[in-house]
Amino acid sequence: MALPEALAAHPVHILKFLAGGAIVRALQSCLAVFLLAAGAIPAQPRCSARIIEGPVKVRPYGALPSSSASLVCARNEICSFQVVVTASGEDCPGVDVDVSGFARGASRIPAANVIIYREEFLNIFYRSNVEGDFGEWPDPLIPKVDPEYGERRNAFPYDLRRISRAYKWYPAEKGRTLSLPRSDGDAVAGGHYSGGTPKRYVVRIVRPGPLGTATFEWWSEPGPATPSAARTTSRKPAALEQGVSVAFRGAGLGNDFLAGDEFWIFAGPQRHQPVWVDVQVPADAAPGTYAGQVRVKAGGAALRLPLSIEVLNFAIPSTFTLASFFGFTSSGVAAAHFGGKASEQQSLELMQSYARAALRNSITIDGLRDFAPAYEFKPDGSIARTDYSRLDRAAAAFMDGQGTPRGARWTSLRLPKFAGLNDAQFASVVKDFAKHARERGWFDRLFDYSFDEPHSLQDFEQLRVRGRRVRDAEPQIPRLATTQLNDALFGIVTRWCPLVNSFATPSDFPVQSWLWGKMQPRADYNARLKAGDTLWWYQSCMSHGCGGEGRAAQDTGWPSTMVDASGAANRVFGLLSAVTYDVSGVLYWDTVFALHYNWDKTPRPADPWESIYYFGGNGDGTLFYPGRPEQIGGQHHIAIESLRLKMIRDSFIDAEYAYLLRKLGQEEFLRQEVKRVAQDARHWSADPQAWVALRRTLARRIAEKSPPADSPR
Repeated sequence: MALPEALAAHPVHILKFLAGGAIVRALQSCLAVFLLAAGAIPAQPRCSARIIEGPVKVRPYGALPSSSASLVCARNEICSFQVVVTASGEDCPGVDVDVSGFARGASRIPAANVIIYREEFLNIFYRSNVEGDFGEWPDPLIPKVDPEYGERRNAFPYDLRRISRAYKWYPAEKGRTLSLPRSDGDAVAGGHYSGGTPKRYVVRIVRPGPLGTATFEWWSEPGPATPSAARTTSRKPAALEQGVSVAFRGAGLGNDFLAGDEFWIFAGPQRHQPVWVDVQVPADAAPGTYAGQVRVKAGGAALRLPLSIEVLNFAIPSTFTLASFFGFTSSGVAAAHFGGKASEQQSLELMQSYARAALRNSITIDGLRDFAPAYEFKPDGSIARTDYSRLDRAAAAFMDGQGTPRGARWTSLRLPKFAGLNDAQFASVVKDFAKHARERGWFDRLFDYSFDEPHSLQDFEQLRVRGRRVRDAEPQIPRLATTQLNDALFGIVTRWCPLVNSFATPSDFPVQSWLWGKMQPRADYNARLKAGDTLWWYQSCMSHGCGGEGRAAQDTGWPSTMVDASGAANRVFGLLSAVTYDVSGVLYWDTVFALHYNWDKTPRPADPWESIYYFGGNGDGTLFYPGRPEQIGGQHHIAIESLRLKMIRDSFIDAEYAYLLRKLGQEEFLRQEVKRVAQDARHWSADPQAWVALRRTLARRIAEKSPPADSPR
């Protein structure tokens, strides 16, 4: 039963009833809506749902923004929103979410264009910096039906319980998860919470040993600091307080539990579960308002939430103007999925799965590191034979936009390292690779990653040697180094890639370190850009503190890719790149670090589903999770996208809007509006609604200045 239009903007309650009858349930659901709209609170416990938009990270016990019943998007845009299901006063079993297609007369946005993800929570034991927070944060996105194979996964239905699962503590030191022996046992939270405020329960193993011998103590926060008396671990649930219980699982062996093992359990009178939804607006969609519904089932009742998408009269391209290059390691990722070493075919299939997932979020990954071409040389260093079959097999679809999401293409192609070759051989392969790239139509995206973060005199000498070798062989290949402007490198580096922090003023970043040297204002790069160089930038642990919880003044306030940073911090890159600093590309050092870090060592660190805490940040170098069938259901291994990737994608859409406005001669308007929300890399709004309003303002100005029948590109 659809809601009356007047009530569409209000949170919608879905009540759980013991009485049967679909009509009774529907009428009572509508009654709950009416009471809520009138300001009354239903007397009995209930489940509720609402639609929200913008860069919001919904935490289980946090406040929610106001709901939304309408979206505004361009043609060929991925239009996204969240559905938040809330259990209040009692649990909500059997939660399921579905989204209809959207219609405007005979025009359709089909349901096949919709991807629904349940947002999984990652527990934060160590904050990235003082702006972060301990506890549960949403990040892994488990699809209802994956877009890679079309397989139904185990995201839905699920039981929304007001008591979290038990999160097992992992050791960390100096900003990174440690590879230490860990116990094999686990704890299981249970019960029905009866308390009136949110609490955290800490369960700690006192005496180590097998299940039934090991003992534990517990305490709650807020609450008395004194732990309880020690009790014996058991498979049978042991009551803690206010309806919360804990049971234990183990094999009855000595390594079930170690002294100091700790589990965190969260409970509250109310708990939120966010669901992320992507809607792909067709490139040829007719402008206008399309009507659809979000269907939510919970606690034995069903509800339909109306939602409209206003499609404007312009399109954004499938391949974005703001270029990107995000790190990736195929072999290590395959090990995270299959354990040990994987075959080349397994590595290739996984790389392609991750590459498509990355393109769904508008970024290019370094997918070819394990698929370099092969060469044989003559005595003089010239090439006797080449084999590009591995490279072409891995790269062609992504470089050409064949079989990729929306036909999107990679925006960058990295020149292989070609290590261990003499000067003649190196020159031969660089020339031949460039020739192959030209023949395939890829040369305009080819670049050399000449050196990463040079610090020492030796580093800079290696950078100069590499840069000269590439320049002498093929001078038109851009040569990138993650360093600031340096006149000693003019002609060697042609693609400058400083940190996002580097354009800050000394007052914003008072500490000068080995990585910084003299601060270089953005204007200092203009002369090199006029000479033909290009400017990218990158974000690193310098934004939150690399060695642990960043407490210094310079460790806060920056754009961030961390889990426990705000959604706006994840999203601000796009407009800062396209408008504030006029940067043409974004580089990020890795997307899967936690998947391949020490994968061949014993013991291994925590699984990425438990911890992605490295370099002082939760998620530094990790934007994906390993989608293994034993965890997410289905038959095939897939890449699990993160909520942060969605925020990054939205930042690239923001940038594309900016480029369109610039082409339409709206530079002054663009800068004026953007400055209301993002002034520079250290000063920008964290208010999600400010970003929603800005996006709509930019979109409507593009629509106003665009031809009525603008053709998609």
